[in-house]
Amino acid sequence: MHHSFRARDCGASRCTLPPLRDEWLERLRDKTAAQVLKPYADRLPPKDETYWPEFDNYLLSRGLSPRIARANQWYPSANAGDNEPRIVIPATSDQPGNHFWQARLIGCGEKRYQSPHGVASGDACIVVYPTDTGGLTESVVVEGPVCALAAAMTGRLGIALMGADPPEERLGLTYTRVRGTICYIVPDLDRIDALTKVLVYLANRGVECRLRVPSAKDFADMSPLNRERFF
Repeated sequence: MHHSFRARDCGASRCTLPPLRDEWLERLRDKTAAQVLKPYADRLPPKDETYWPEFDNYLLSRGLSPRIARANQWYPSANAGDNEPRIVIPATSDQPGNHFWQARLIGCGEKRYQSPHGVASGDACIVVYPTDTGGLTESVVVEGPVCALAAAMTGRLGIALMGADPPEERLGLTYTRVRGTICYIVPDLDRIDALTKVLVYLANRGVECRLRVPSAKDFADMSPLNRERFF
C-alpha cells in the first residue's frame, strides 16, 4: 500500500493533510511531562566480547547485516537488564548525558527487549546509518531497531521510534534527522493507525512523507530482496 503526503501541498493558511487529533498530541505531551523528574541513563551496558559469534549468527539468521550493526556501535552484552545474551543498541539523543539504549534478546524468549529502568528516555531514538552516508536523500521511520537496521541495508537512513506512541520530544528529534529527506513511514501491520499519526506530525512540519505498508508483520520480517523492491 503506497500513499504520499507532500509538504508542498500545504500552504501558509491551509493544509490538505488531516489535522492531528488533540488527544493524541496531549497523550504524547503527557509522556514527556511524566519523565521530567527522572534522571537520564548515565551509561551503556558492558560489552561481552564472547558473544560476537551469536551476535553475527542471530542477525544473519534474520537476513540482517552484522557489519552495518557494528558500524552503528551495536554490540553484545550479557548484562543489559538481565543475564541473557543481548544485542545492545545505543540510542541517539541531543540531550547531554542521555545514554538511553535498547537491548534485543539473541534468539527467542519471553522478553525480547530490555531498556534501562527508572530513567527518562527523553528525546532518544534509534538512528541507523547505511554504509554510504554521502548525500542521503531518503529516510525510513519504523517502530523497532531491527526494522531500522533493515532500512539502512537499503541505503536509507533508518530511525526507530521504540514504539508506536513516542513522547513528543522524540518526534522532535526524529524531525531534525529526517528533515530535507523523502521520509518513508513503515508501520508494523498491527499499528498502522498510530504510525499514520506520526506521518501527519512530520508532514505538517514540512517533511515529504510516504506511507508504505509491509507485506510481513514488520519491515525486518520481509526478505532482503523484498525489502530492496519495497521502495
